[in-house]
Amino acid sequence: MSPRLSPLVALALAAFAAPAASAQTPPEAPQAGGMMGPPRTAAEAPAWADRLFDRLDADADGVITGRELMVLSRGEVAARGGSRIRAMVSQSDASNDARVTREELQAGAVRMFERMDADGDGRLSDAEMPRPPAPRAPVALPMPAPDPMPMPGMDDD
Repeated sequence: MSPRLSPLVALALAAFAAPAASAQTPPEAPQAGGMMGPPRTAAEAPAWADRLFDRLDADADGVITGRELMVLSRGEVAARGGSRIRAMVSQSDASNDARVTREELQAGAVRMFERMDADGDGRLSDAEMPRPPAPRAPVALPMPAPDPMPMPGMDDD
């Protein structure tokens, strides 16, 4: 595992609200769209994609791979919508080589924005913004039977 992944979790939460910065910069407070929210205007989509790319390209090799996307599927990041971002990044792989370049991600972000902009005005209204992920329901564990089942061949005579 890359040594940058632990700080990357914190930075992924702020990738959409904070300006591009080094891995040691603490996240800024969320803006109107929330920390994991998409850009609010079409003009912001490429810069949003650039910030996301810089946060996810952990080894700085100029491509995002599946291994680098794993951070979006864990813990707090996943609970805040990381799986949606992971899907958008994965769908941006126009060359289908399992490696997303900066240019592919920018194009994917523009496509995502255009799908969300239902009225085509170049701005996302509150109604067009994605809803936050539903809280996970607690898992109900089965309760043990009040009386143990008898063993075959044993009678209660």
